[in-house]
Amino acid sequence: MTKNTDKKTYATPDGNTLIATYSCQPLLINTLNMAKGFHDKPHQHAWHQIIFPSRGLLKCSTDTHQFYIPHHRALFIPAHTRHESRALQDTTFIAVYLNPVSLTRLPASSQPIEVTPFFRELILKLRQSVLREQEQPPGILRLLAVLEDELSADKDSSLELPMPQDRRLAPIVDELLIHPGSTKTLAQWARQTGATERTLSRVFQKEIQLTFPQWRQRLRLMTAMTLLEQGLPVQDVAHEIGYQSVSAFIEAFRLAFKLTPQQFKHQRTIE
Repeated sequence: MTKNTDKKTYATPDGNTLIATYSCQPLLINTLNMAKGFHDKPHQHAWHQIIFPSRGLLKCSTDTHQFYIPHHRALFIPAHTRHESRALQDTTFIAVYLNPVSLTRLPASSQPIEVTPFFRELILKLRQSVLREQEQPPGILRLLAVLEDELSADKDSSLELPMPQDRRLAPIVDELLIHPGSTKTLAQWARQTGATERTLSRVFQKEIQLTFPQWRQRLRLMTAMTLLEQGLPVQDVAHEIGYQSVSAFIEAFRLAFKLTPQQFKHQRTIE
């Protein structure tokens, strides 16, 4: 498949082509490069997929959620799940395709993955084990059984942004996606939308199991990852997303992602 962007053009077999060609294999792996701004339009695969960036930052969207996947996290997408991706920076990622016939204990919904040192080494081992022409060496099924166990563990929700579907919340969501630093309160939004503050609060919690402040903070911190990848200083990022205190931003980022903004800018997981 040849993909065109403003910056570069490259050719690589897409996931569905690999799946059709090697349909009897339990596992397929591809390495993809996306230029900043490239949009991989909505599509789906007959197999499960793991998206694992080694550099850059991807925003992946399903019909109901947005996920921001930096170079120290991964994303699991079940088979037949419609999704699209956009490279927020020049991005290289490993795409792992898992045959649902061979792996039957995987999650039923898309979920972010916290990349532990063990998970990182497991993905590297799987990539190294898949020989030229996607041949499968002895022992690959044992490694896949371990991968199933890892994917069945508790998910990391810090990179997941559920998207409310209720039309009463649409003006709030639309504006905050563009201006995440907005400091409007829910009371101010209630006056603007015509709904009561209590109603808006109840709908947020019912639809996405997050309060309005929790959802806004998660959006802000995900936006912060994009700005940090762009090279903005930590102080500028904090102010851009609505924090008056840089130290408060650093602490919120650390609590959410288990590393500081400065560590995030320099960390890499796969070379």
